[in-house]
Amino acid sequence: MTELLGLVFSPWTEKARWALDVRRVPYTFRHYLPLIGEPALRLKVRRLTGRVSVPVLTTGDGRVIEDSANIARWADGQGAGPTLFPPEHEAAIARFVELSERALAAGRARSLVRMLSDDEALAEMAPPPLRRALGPLASRIGHMGVGRTLRKYGGHEADGETHRRTQIEVLEELRAALAKAPSGGAVKTLFGQLTFADIAAAQALVFGGPPAELKLGDASRRCFTDPELRERYADVIAWRDELYRAFRTAAPAA
Repeated sequence: MTELLGLVFSPWTEKARWALDVRRVPYTFRHYLPLIGEPALRLKVRRLTGRVSVPVLTTGDGRVIEDSANIARWADGQGAGPTLFPPEHEAAIARFVELSERALAAGRARSLVRMLSDDEALAEMAPPPLRRALGPLASRIGHMGVGRTLRKYGGHEADGETHRRTQIEVLEELRAALAKAPSGGAVKTLFGQLTFADIAAAQALVFGGPPAELKLGDASRRCFTDPELRERYADVIAWRDELYRAFRTAAPAA
């Protein structure tokens, strides 16, 4: 059976899951435990040094695929459902994937900084069994993991305002693209049909206001949310939520 290793609260994992689900590709989901699970992940991807990350897909024939866009491309050749990468939109889809990654990296950096001063959110980052066993000490484990993630992805290398400007630049471009997108369907999509561009663009909004379908604790959701961006881009978030209702009505359980 195909297996997806990921994090239920990760927008990167969500991009991969959405692509697999919309193509109706059967798979099992396994929750990745940062720090604890890294040695096994390194063995899986055959990378003993350097950065490793989820989502990672292992196909039924043993092929290992990293990165949500690569997983989505693989899914596009399996199962059935909307074509996620129609050839006539290849270049434009690549652009939206890039925009999604920029917005997510910037938003992650800002949310992790907020999380470092929120003990409740830090405790939610610890695996539930460890959280129950450690009690108040769980936030210390979470602090270590969050700080490591911030350094791992270079989020500390720019200040919060720089990251905020990046988010705004991406969301402005997305708003402009939606204004030019074909209309007439029940739900607007970037090219008049659901593609991976829509899935990627939807996740660019996570660190303004995460969708209800993303599995987050209350404190983590608070840290992921930027009230100013949520209000400023309420129209784009409303589009994202409509997209979820139309094409992601039953997100799979972990």
